[in-house]
Amino acid sequence: MIDRLGFSSGAVHRIRLVVFATLLLTALLTSGCDLTGGLGKHMESSVDKALEVIDNGIRDIERDSSSWQSVLQRVANQLPEDISETVRIDAQSLATRSIATAGTEFRCNVDFLASRAIESLRRLKAELLNQNPLPLPPAFCQVDPASIDLKVSPNRWSAVILYGYDLDHKDSADRPLQVLLLTSQGGTVPLPENRIGRTTHYQIVLNLGDMARQLYHDQVTKIVVSWNGKTEGYPQIVIIPWEAKRQTITVPIGSTGPYYPPHTGGDRDFDTGEDDPTDLVLRGEIWVTEQRIDNRTYMYAREVKSDYTRVEGWSSWGNAYTAPNGWRIIEVRPTVGSEHTAKVTVQGRLTYNRPAGEVVDYFEVWVDSDDDEAGTWSRIITHWRPLNITIEEIMPEWLR
Repeated sequence: MIDRLGFSSGAVHRIRLVVFATLLLTALLTSGCDLTGGLGKHMESSVDKALEVIDNGIRDIERDSSSWQSVLQRVANQLPEDISETVRIDAQSLATRSIATAGTEFRCNVDFLASRAIESLRRLKAELLNQNPLPLPPAFCQVDPASIDLKVSPNRWSAVILYGYDLDHKDSADRPLQVLLLTSQGGTVPLPENRIGRTTHYQIVLNLGDMARQLYHDQVTKIVVSWNGKTEGYPQIVIIPWEAKRQTITVPIGSTGPYYPPHTGGDRDFDTGEDDPTDLVLRGEIWVTEQRIDNRTYMYAREVKSDYTRVEGWSSWGNAYTAPNGWRIIEVRPTVGSEHTAKVTVQGRLTYNRPAGEVVDYFEVWVDSDDDEAGTWSRIITHWRPLNITIEEIMPEWLR
């Protein structure tokens, strides 16, 4: 069949195909599509756009550190939708964590947070460039309390709080932050996980409430934080060791007795006079241990002529002083025992003073009367000099 222009039907069909192909090519060219690699160029453009957004964010935070929160959110919003989903999720997570932090009582200052935000954006940039960046290590800005003083009650330091950022990040071995007890011998003991409260990514609480005894007996010098097998650059909580207090007290011992020495020879009647003296020996002494001071008295009396009536003996030890619970005695003054000798020629009460520096102030003694005395009436009362006693703590008050 021949149309009005003289073309056969086959020729008309071929013309239509050529026209259609020409129109299609024109449309593609005018739309900006590149039929030879246009998709790759488009992706390169998206990455470039994302890098620009991130670089702008870094620049803006460096100019104004207080803007770090709003900048992180802006970066998350402006990243092209067709870049890596992982990158976009990480960017939004970064912004979300910063917003959550802003709504809490946070202890890190603005400069610290701004610096951390810049580090995070640089890591995001490395992700875009397929550089496989390592996880950002946790960062710390404050520890409360910064030290633990074993001289004060554990109620004052039962909880230690670590403030920072990304405290929930795991290391290359997929382990969270480790907390270690460092002893004076250089060993380390892990703090049990049930004592670590990983509250949020910006706060960790250590429960040390009932560990005071362990810290004291194991001579723990520091509590350190470890991440990726390293402790350098992470908080070190110093344990201030317990130090024993000392104090010196004056203790009035008073007097002991009367003590009646037993009859040990002759009849029971001291026949004392100018021509018949009685030999007399008196002693007082103390015994000191770390916990107590005991004292006792000695009396000896003997006629010098027949029938040699005699009494002699030591009193039982009596307690003069006991150290308080948790304390020990480390020094006592005086400690020199007292001894006095005399010849008795009269009846009734006699007193004998002792010099300073001895434990006895004076002896009060009765040897002879008009009746039988030995073992029933002859006696001694010892008046002790006050003792200056230095005592020292042997354990913290909160352990007693």
